[in-house]
Parts: sequence; structure tokens; C-alpha cells
Amino acid sequence: MYSEDYELAKPNAASLMQSLRAFGYDTATAVADLIDNSITAQASRIFIQFEWNDGNPWISIADDGFGMSESELFEAMKTGSKNPLDVRNADDLGRFGLGLKTASFSQCKRLTVASKKKDDQLYVRCWDLDVVSVKNDWILLKKASDCALKIIQDYFAAESSGTLVIWEKIDRIIPGTHVDDEEYQNAFLSFAKAVKDHISLVFSSYMYGTRKIQFYLNGMLVQMWDPFMSDNTYTTRMPGEILYVNGREVRIKSFILPHQSKISPEEYDQGAGLHGWTAQQGFYVYRNNRLIVAGDWLIPGLEKQEQYRLARIRVDIGNETDSEWNIDVRKSVAVPPISIQKELKRIAVAAQRESSKIYRHRGKKLARSVKKEQQFVWHQNVRNGKLGYEINRNHPIIRSLLQTDTKGEIKQLLSLIEETIPVPMIISDYSEKSKEMLNPFEGKTTDAFDGMIKVLYDMYRSNGCSPNEAIENIANTEPYIYSPEKVSLFCEREGINNG
Repeated sequence: MYSEDYELAKPNAASLMQSLRAFGYDTATAVADLIDNSITAQASRIFIQFEWNDGNPWISIADDGFGMSESELFEAMKTGSKNPLDVRNADDLGRFGLGLKTASFSQCKRLTVASKKKDDQLYVRCWDLDVVSVKNDWILLKKASDCALKIIQDYFAAESSGTLVIWEKIDRIIPGTHVDDEEYQNAFLSFAKAVKDHISLVFSSYMYGTRKIQFYLNGMLVQMWDPFMSDNTYTTRMPGEILYVNGREVRIKSFILPHQSKISPEEYDQGAGLHGWTAQQGFYVYRNNRLIVAGDWLIPGLEKQEQYRLARIRVDIGNETDSEWNIDVRKSVAVPPISIQKELKRIAVAAQRESSKIYRHRGKKLARSVKKEQQFVWHQNVRNGKLGYEINRNHPIIRSLLQTDTKGEIKQLLSLIEETIPVPMIISDYSEKSKEMLNPFEGKTTDAFDGMIKVLYDMYRSNGCSPNEAIENIANTEPYIYSPEKVSLFCEREGINNG
């Protein structure tokens, strides 16, 4: 129908479908987005399969949920199938009605979905981006490829209801065909491992309790990773709190994980997660029990520091406040509403303080026991009646380097550093931005300390010091003077009894 007041501006099918590929998913977050649909469909078992298929790999995500009718499947395959402004069920993990398509197209060019309700027949629909590009139209196929059809038949031979999603032509993971390419096959398997690790964290809250869901990857049950070590008797549970956003509850639980001395090496490695203890500290935001953000302090001014590494805070929100939390399409970003940022910061600071107390405890014990002369890196000196600074040649690491300096190059480097200290810049920065100046080793990981500690320890031991004497000497050497807990942590990792 023609109108002088408006005209229809229908999107170009080929262009829009290609644009949907650029939402920034990786394989793990893409699979997670499809798992959300399975959970919303009340699945009790979810199966993820990575098949190399002789160099023509495919990936499938299947569930035993309540499935879809033909009309429901058609709606699900449409782009923007749900309005993000619509009221959703409390347990709905969806958001924009785009996840199935955007997540899938970010990884593959052919998306096939087969679904079956109980006591109904099986329905299949398929998007093939090559077909859409050639026809430049919204061609939704009713038939699966021969490969996908075999997968569908095998799965639904044993399931009375559920949904099966198949990714073929996975060009964003494995471009082209690589029949005998072992390097690509190993890369494909590494994607599978990343998916397993992601599932174990993001969906850990669904792996226990009354509505327990089992997740399988290539036939193996995925085990949960509990970032809060909530079953450990040495984990400190701080009092929970409830905040409100537009009248909706935000539940907060703070956990201070055990000091390394209280747990086994296996528990310590497990507690570190994928990214290490320091990186895992902070808030964990769950939307309907599904993890959105893992290990981030979220609030401006709060930064990750070594002494806060034991603090992890669970934040539970519903799907009614998605806009207030700025939940993105991939469900991997959440920004706390301004109305509760002050309270979240108060809770975070309390958890950081408690973490610092536990983390520093053994370091303070070491500091009290050490009374030797301290060794600093820099000394003041006077030259031509003026004050300057020089590097302490008796600092054990520097002394050790100088002993091997047969060409005098290290000595020249030290002199160059001393003569080019930007004193005016330092004075200006410190007077104007003292709170923004870094402390020694601030922001560095424990690994940065361990390497240097190990050098010092081996040096003192080779010079005839006992283990305890070596540790005491290190604790009196800059920068460890300021952080004796680093030395205690090194002792625990190396099995050195300094007590």
C-alpha cells in the first residue's frame, strides 16, 4: 500500500545477516548464549558436542527441554524475535531475541535448529548465509544438510522432546577445509576446552540444588567451579545484604577465601580459577543465577591489589532491571546503577579490608621476627655540596650482578640511571597527584615478586645461609621490607618453614 506520509525501509537481507556476525562473541560466550535458551526451556540435561568430522567440523548444542512447535520455531529463527522491553518470566535468561542468531552467526554460516514438543512431530529450520547472500532475501530453509540430518535423527531417536542446534560451516573457528591438518584439529579441541571451562563457571549455580542441570561436553559431565569456595570451612562468610533498584532486590553475599596456609595445594590451584588469584577478586554478578561478570570491582576507584585477592562478592539480580544494569546482547557486561554504587563500594571496601587482614597475617608474623639491617635500593649522597641519589651497590641483587660485570657495562648503566633521574618531574607529580602515585610493585602479580625472591634465596643459600637466614635477609631487602607477606607466601609455595 502506497502512502504519502511514509515509506517502508526493509533491511537488506544479505547485509544485515553479515552484520549480525560482528557482535563480539567468542566461541565460549556464543555457546553460553544458546545454553541460556535450553535452561529457559526447563532442560535437565544439556549436551555440547565438538566433532572434527574429517576436517569439516561441526558443533551442536542439544537439550531435553520442552521444545518448540512449528510456529514457535519459526518465531525463534526470526531476527529480533522478542522485544527487549517486553515483560519476561522471572526465570527467562533471554534479553533481545537475538541470541540464537547472533551467537550462531558469529561462529558459523549455517545454523540448523530442530525441535520437538512432547507428543508432537519434529520440525526443522535452517539459515544458510551463503543462500541468503546469493538470493539477497530472507530464505529460511525447511531442510537440513545430510550431515545435520544424521545428527538430528540420532539425537531424537532417544529424546521425546527438546531442541538441537547445529553449527556448520564454522568459518570463524576453522576457516576452510583441513582434513589432515593436525594443527587446526588441536586448535578446534582447544576451543572445546575453553567452552568447558566457561560452562563450569557461568552455569555453576545450576549444577546443584533442587533444579539441578547436567552439562555434558563430548559425553563428559562438566564439573562446576565455585569461585567462593563456599564448602570450605575456612572461608569467611560476611553478613549478607539486600539493596534495591526500582523496588527490585539486589542480593549481596561477601566471601573471604582461606589463606593459602589453610588449604591444600590442590584446593589452592582450584581456587585460582582460569586467571589466577589476583585476577579473580571482586564482584561476581549473577542474573537469574547465570553469571554475567566474573571478578571485577565494577566501581570507579576500586582496583585489584594483591592483598585483596581473597575477596569475592556475589551479586544476584533478576531480569527486571536489565536496562538499569546495562546488560548487553552477549550478557557479558553489567554496569551497577548509580543509585547503589555507593553501597556497593562500602561493601567492597569492607571485604577488601577483611581480605587484607587475613592475607597479611603471616607476613606480620614474619616482620616481627626479623631484626637485621635493612637493605634499600637507593641511597642519598652529597656531591659538590648538593643532594643527589645513587643506587646501593651493596643491595644483594645489584652486588650479585656487579660481580659478573666483567666489561663494566652494568656499572655504566647504573651511573646512567643515577644521572638521569627526573627529579623535577617526580617532585611535581608527587605534589600534584600524590594519591595517584604507584606504590612499590602495586598492580604487579605475585609472579613478579617470586622470580626475584627465588634469585635472592638461591644466592643466599649458595653463600652458606640456612633457609631461615636466607628468608630473614630477603625480608630485610627492598621492596620486601614493605610487603613481608610476599615472603611468607613464597615460603609456603616453596615448602620453607620460616616459623
